[in-house]
Amino acid sequence: MNEETVLLPDGTAFEFWDDRTEYARLYHVARSHPRADDGNDGTAERPFATISRAAQILQPGQKVVVHAGVYRECVRPARGGTGPEAMIWYQAAPGEEVVVKGSEPWQPTWRPSEGWLADRPDRPRVWMADLPADWFVGFSPFAARNISGGYFGFNRIQADWRRDEIDRMLRRRGMVFLDGLPLEQVGHPGHLRQKAGAFWVEQPGLRIHLRLGDDGDPNGRTFEVTTREQVFVPRRRGTGYIRVSGLAFEHAADPVPSPWRAMVSTWRGHHWIIEDCRACWANAVGIDVGNEALGAEMPPDERRWTRHVIRRNHVSDCGIGGIAAVDANWGSLVEDNLVERIGRLDLERVWEAGGLKFHQTNGVMIRRNVFRGMRNAPGIWLDYLNRNTRVTQNVVVDVEGILGGIYVEATHEPTQVDHNVVWDVRGTFVPADRDYTGPGINIDCGENCRVERNLIGGVRDSYGALLHHTQHARRVGGRTGLCRRHAVLANVILACPKRVLFGLGAENRCEGNVYDERDDATSFCVQYPAPPASQNLAGWREYFGFDRRGAQVRAEATFDAQSLMLRLGIEGDLPAEPAGLFDAETWAALAAGQTVHWCCEPRSAPTDSGGEAVLRPGPSRGNAASKPSS
Repeated sequence: MNEETVLLPDGTAFEFWDDRTEYARLYHVARSHPRADDGNDGTAERPFATISRAAQILQPGQKVVVHAGVYRECVRPARGGTGPEAMIWYQAAPGEEVVVKGSEPWQPTWRPSEGWLADRPDRPRVWMADLPADWFVGFSPFAARNISGGYFGFNRIQADWRRDEIDRMLRRRGMVFLDGLPLEQVGHPGHLRQKAGAFWVEQPGLRIHLRLGDDGDPNGRTFEVTTREQVFVPRRRGTGYIRVSGLAFEHAADPVPSPWRAMVSTWRGHHWIIEDCRACWANAVGIDVGNEALGAEMPPDERRWTRHVIRRNHVSDCGIGGIAAVDANWGSLVEDNLVERIGRLDLERVWEAGGLKFHQTNGVMIRRNVFRGMRNAPGIWLDYLNRNTRVTQNVVVDVEGILGGIYVEATHEPTQVDHNVVWDVRGTFVPADRDYTGPGINIDCGENCRVERNLIGGVRDSYGALLHHTQHARRVGGRTGLCRRHAVLANVILACPKRVLFGLGAENRCEGNVYDERDDATSFCVQYPAPPASQNLAGWREYFGFDRRGAQVRAEATFDAQSLMLRLGIEGDLPAEPAGLFDAETWAALAAGQTVHWCCEPRSAPTDSGGEAVLRPGPSRGNAASKPSS
């Protein structure tokens, strides 16, 4: 891989790697081929019928090309490769759509629901049907709850959990799809009276009661129901050097973490490349590249060289998380992915949600990704004891939740959040153990986080940059966090009713930032010692020495979540040095009073079969800078 030098927070270069295998043997899978059979030799003329057959026999230095079709199976690679020169590769045939599903088609005979749900003239029409018992030997997602007992072994039961939250935790993992979209699950049969397009699972998990959106008859319609917990996961923990390219993964009945057993999982593996794939409609998490469970230790010599590459994937419509890893993600690269519409289960206060949720990173690079349409989940969450990790050139837009756009939690070692766009972040409510909701960039306790040259805008309910001390009593890494040695440098913060908060004034830096003039009063704050000191920019400068080289201007800005196009005009004196993610040429245009159209969209959007999604925030061809119209 010929890569430019990209620096980590400690000043060392991130070490890129890639597949260098010269593949000695090629197998084919083509379920629609007239001669497809798992007893074949896997040639193009006599292909296998299932991917699972190839997964049993592939050896290091071999690859399988999978041809178009829907493959309803859980692929379990028997082994991995031995190094970058001897990997195992699972590749969708170029230009062909390959979909691997954890569901089965279901066209039962529906009959009116019995008992008090019986069909009566004064009630909506509710139907019931029985699932085939032989689909669920050993595991039934319609019997298993979202939350497992393992979660409560590592987390306290929160006294302020609402009844509706507990109800969603205890719902079943199984999903029912009609015309490609899931029906909503309800926790009580009586709820079907109020909600159309929904289903309820009767004990012991083999009977479905259903009400269609139009209150019609479901007979003759084909449904899909999830029957598998995962769709792609190796047979053995710690399997490495596997490459997966261009496949689409759908419909998994995985649990709400912890544990993390996602639709696609490396199962504590190392050196995986997952690229140009689509992962959608997982019950909980799309892709897991970590250690599976809190407290599941990896030997130190293995943890040091995990080094996954997750690039150009489209992850969407997952219940709680898009891309996840608990530990075991040292040296990994996450780039050029599109992650959207995460958080359908509305379980943010399980505290494991996020478009990307990584724990205990070390030397990780997260760059040029788009996170949008998050609900009840932050865009990016680095959870406790992260080291030397950089979050750069990402777009995080249209986020609604408690924790905000980008969240770095309880981290003592250097981390860097730079050159990102964080826009349109909205809070939900303030829980009992927090004193905020919906910040733009959220740095929770810890030390040594550098928030630099980001564009932050449209944060409605909290601070654009919140570097706070709320979890001041939490102990990680043998001590509590200090909220010191943070830096907020050369950011552009627009249309935020609150701008910057530091937990403490000592040893923190805030310099060279540009703010719009609106909402200046009490928009800066030092949280401790009590009472909080809420300041305008003048007081921020005079009494704390912050932003003496910063600026306050008149600004008009819009940012479109779908096209990722920024339109920005500024009136007023700007600092000489560019701020935000703007280069010198664009900064000069803004300083001259011109309106700038700034493109942050991927070069081409991911397609249903993968596709390229290279995000490069910055001016692109066709961008315009012009004088504002009168």
